[in-house]
Amino acid sequence: MFDALIVSWPLLAGLVVLLAAVQSVFGVGLLVFGTPVLLLLGLPFSQVLSYLLPCSITVSALQVATTGGLTLDPMRRRFLVITVPAVVVATVVTLTWGSPSQIRLVVGAMLIVSALLRVASGGAHSRVDARMQRHQRPLFLLLGLVHGASNLGGGLLTALVGGSSQDKDVIRRQIAFCYGAMAAMQLLVLLASGDLVVSAMSLLLPLLAAATYLLVGQRVFRQAGQFGYQRALTAMILGVGLLLVAT
Repeated sequence: MFDALIVSWPLLAGLVVLLAAVQSVFGVGLLVFGTPVLLLLGLPFSQVLSYLLPCSITVSALQVATTGGLTLDPMRRRFLVITVPAVVVATVVTLTWGSPSQIRLVVGAMLIVSALLRVASGGAHSRVDARMQRHQRPLFLLLGLVHGASNLGGGLLTALVGGSSQDKDVIRRQIAFCYGAMAAMQLLVLLASGDLVVSAMSLLLPLLAAATYLLVGQRVFRQAGQFGYQRALTAMILGVGLLLVAT
């Protein structure tokens, strides 16, 4: 299956362009959608990381650089202290022993419930958001473990950050910073373990991701209204949950 995917490189390039557009708007996309798709096509986890991590880091870095998002606020400090070490540990464990077999189902169910609560009555939505913010530290730990073990932390990150603000610029800026940091840590682990695969495609794909962000994704994001963005964000969380449960 791996050889077949190499022959059909336009499929991989098209997938990266599509998901880079999604990530350009929401801050996540390449890893949370691309990982289950490529795993279903038969690629090993390390190979999936080698293809997708540079693309995801490229888009996240552009988002942070173009929004002045390098400052360290309290949320980012907690994220760096709690989530980043958990990502490193879980990635090392997964590359060595494999990912837990039921993690997609569990994460998918959590995201479906989160999305349904986001479209519930205003009171329920507000209570859920407030509870998530009160339990931010354990949720950050869970986020790191899930992402390191499966590459699927994007949905949890979106649900967690999405409840902290109603401003689409703030939401995407925070998500991009966290998503990029998690991907960078995974890439370092992959490099240190000797599992990173470097090829012509792994160099070309980040360029496609960058072009997608600059030419398409950024324009779509600017045109999106605040209310519409929140609705689309909820739909994205639900879509990730359904995909993970279905696969």
